[in-house]
This record gives sequence, structure tokens and C-alpha cells, in this order.
Amino acid sequence: MATRTFIRSCIFVASSGGLPASETTFAELAKTAGYTTALIGKWHQGWSENSLGDYEHHPINQGFDYFYGYPLTNLKDFGSDTRESLMKSIFPYWNHQLITTFLVLFICFTCLYSTGMIGLALYIVLVIFVSSVLFTLHYAYIIRYKDFNSLLYRNKELVEQPMELSTLTKRFAAEAVEFLEKRQNDDKRFLLMVSWSHVHTYLNTTKEFRGRNKHGRYGDAVEEMDWGVGEILDTLDKLNLVDNTVVYFTSDNGGHLEERNADGEVHGGYNGIYKGGKAHGAVDGGIRMPTVLRYPPAVRPGTVIDEPTSLMDVFPTIANIIQTKLQPKLHIDGQDMMPLLSGKETVSSHDFMFHYCGDDIHAIRYRPKQGLSVWKLAVKSPNYLPGKQICRFVCNCRDVAVNDPPLLYDMTSDPSELRPLDLSRYPEIVNIMLKAMADHKNSIIPQTYQMDLSRILWKPWLQPCCGSFPSCFCVDQKYEGKFE
Repeated sequence: MATRTFIRSCIFVASSGGLPASETTFAELAKTAGYTTALIGKWHQGWSENSLGDYEHHPINQGFDYFYGYPLTNLKDFGSDTRESLMKSIFPYWNHQLITTFLVLFICFTCLYSTGMIGLALYIVLVIFVSSVLFTLHYAYIIRYKDFNSLLYRNKELVEQPMELSTLTKRFAAEAVEFLEKRQNDDKRFLLMVSWSHVHTYLNTTKEFRGRNKHGRYGDAVEEMDWGVGEILDTLDKLNLVDNTVVYFTSDNGGHLEERNADGEVHGGYNGIYKGGKAHGAVDGGIRMPTVLRYPPAVRPGTVIDEPTSLMDVFPTIANIIQTKLQPKLHIDGQDMMPLLSGKETVSSHDFMFHYCGDDIHAIRYRPKQGLSVWKLAVKSPNYLPGKQICRFVCNCRDVAVNDPPLLYDMTSDPSELRPLDLSRYPEIVNIMLKAMADHKNSIIPQTYQMDLSRILWKPWLQPCCGSFPSCFCVDQKYEGKFE
């Protein structure tokens, strides 16, 4: 049985959890249809599984022909400010725990020694072994976490360790432009996914963008990412690819309200009128993001759509655009967005959307085909710090407030989720939503849990290293000194 943890993503490159190769990605759809595919930037879906270099979860094995990016995420630990550390925020009392462990071992050792037990010699060996393991883990992943996890790859070649974050956005833009220019030469259809390191922390930009925005380093990072997007769009225009290319720009979550640097500067963004933020379960501040899309053949410029859609909709939408049929065995939660985007439909194809925190449903959203209201029923809410709407760093999906009875909101008139409605006035709406949630749960086919303790722990035999261990250092020669 899997041991569930509060951690909901891989925190070590050398862990074995990740996206199973049996899953079908939209890159695989495109590749099957004859498209050349590339991923530039973040791939936080696992790396190797059983041995170093098996690349079981690598993007090359998930439909991408080319990859230039990093296999984890951009973390505060990867920056130059030694006062900032995500690992220390997750394990703030590691030093006390280490001392306590040694005290317990010493007391046990003393008791065994005084009683003259036969197994004393074996216990001494155990004490030495446990001590060595504790010191090794402390050294490797508290002090040297950056060295072992800040990795930059080109396909399956480790080209930089640790990454130089200040030039990363310009390198990603250069790689994307180069990929597009090659497609003009070979005249092949393409799918390009760029997953920027901004504005995830650690925030670091080139000198050109440093200190130019009134919102500090976060604003600088937004400006540099905007520049990078502009480089790609300008290239599409220069290569006369605008009229036949879909551009889809969005984010994977709302602003991270708890994120501050060591000086207290806000580094996690702002969610406006929406309640909560990233990792807060189902409140809209963490799951509702604006999306900008451009596709001249089907989407009229200036079109504004205020209907519920999902990132899961990208998969069937791409399948439609590239005219690829989905396999009957695939269970698809997303909906094709083209009828909505083109104006053929005016109401979302989603009757219901289920909002998870980890593997637990926290809310359900209901969009009836008639009327304007979008209903949201929150069955669980974040367990915030007293008097605040934030958690310590991220909210724990297991440590939540169970809403009994559930909280019902009309998101059209109350997008800030400030005024829960009287359930007795909307019995039909509530019953429809509860039944849909029960049906959804019954339809789920259990899969192997990828974030259990055995899969997220660091495994030394999976640890990549550029050069000789334990120095593990190299610089991407293609861009060495180019953007400084």
C-alpha cells in the first residue's frame, strides 16, 4: 500500500516517481500526426525510474523530439541568496531532529552497554551506519541541494550543473527561435511548448531587466518573460507562420501568496479579487488564470470569453486542430475548446469541473446550459493560519477544514467567494452537484500513486552528475558568456 505524503511533486531529480510512459501526451498526438515537437524549459514530470540513465519519464519518451530544459523546477535554493531555502522551509527543524536522533541513539547505546547485551557489537555498527546516513543526507540535500538538483539538459545530455538562472530566459527564447527557423528550412509542421522558469522563484534576470520595474524582482521577471514571448511571436511573424499557427499562453496556477524573499519582498504574485492562491486547494485565486490565444483562421481578434475551461482542454483541442482521432480507450476529461473559441458555441462544454487538492476533491463547479450563473460547491477549504488567508508556505491537502454543510457560491455574481448562499434556497442545484461528484468518484480507475514515500525519496543510484563526483559541475558551452 502506498504511503501518502504531504508533498505533491518531485523534490529530487534522483527520485523514481513521474509520468508513466503508458500515458498519452499531446506531444505524442502531434508526433503521430507527423509534427516535429520540442519542449523548451521546465519538465517536472520525473526523470529516471530504476537506474541512472533509463530516462523512463524523460520528455523524449513522451513525444518530444527535442528537449532543452531542466527536469525539476526553479526553486529558491537554486539562487545566490543563501538566506533563502525551500528545503529548510519544508524541513525547518532538521538540525533539532538530527540532534534528537543522536541523543536517542546514545541513550539506547548506554542502556545496552550497561546491561551487557550480546547484540551490543551489532548495535554499535548500526549507530555508525545511521549516523553516516543522516550526515550524508544533511550534506547532500540541505547544504548541497542546489548542486545536485539544479540541472540543465539538452535532450539526454547534462550540459550544465548547477544552472545559471540569470540567463535562462534568454537561452530559452534563443532555443525556441532556433527551433522555429529550422522548421522554415525543412518545411515541417511543428508543436513547440515553452515552459518558462519565470515567475517561479528563485527570481533572477539578466542585467538588462534588473531593477527596471516598480514591483521589484517579480516585476523584472515578468518583463523579461514578456520579452521572451515577444521574441517567439516576432519570429512567427518574420517566418510568415502567424496565419497557420495556434499560440496558447497561460499559467498552471495563480499567485503564490506566501512566497517572500529573505527581505520580505513579495515574490509570488497577486490574485486580485480572487480568494486564496497557489496550493490552496479549490479557491479560485489558486486555480483561475487568464489565458491568451491567437489563431487567425478560427478566432476573431478581440474576442473575450468568460466561460469555464481547463488546461485539460488543451489535449482534445490540439487533437481537433491537427485532425487526429483519439484512441477509444483513452478516458478524456478535457473538452475541445474550438466551438467556444470560434463562436459556434457560447456556453462552456463543461457541465461540471472537479477541483482537486492532491487526490482529494475540494470543490465542484457547475455550468448549466441555461442562464449565466456558474455555481461552485466547496466541500473542503484550506486550514489557514489564524486570522489570515495564507498557510505557512503551502497548504496541506490533508490538513483542511471540512465544510459541513458545503459552501455554495454563485461565481458569476460573487467571484471572490465572500458570500456563501443559503443551501435551502437551492436544493436542486446542490443535489445535481453532489450527484455529479459521486458519479465522478465512481468512474475513477485507480492508478499507481506516483507521489508515495518510496517514489519521492532521494535515491543515490539515480543521481546525475556532470564531471567527477562530488564536484558535479559543468557549463553549457553553447551559451557560455553569451548573455552576461
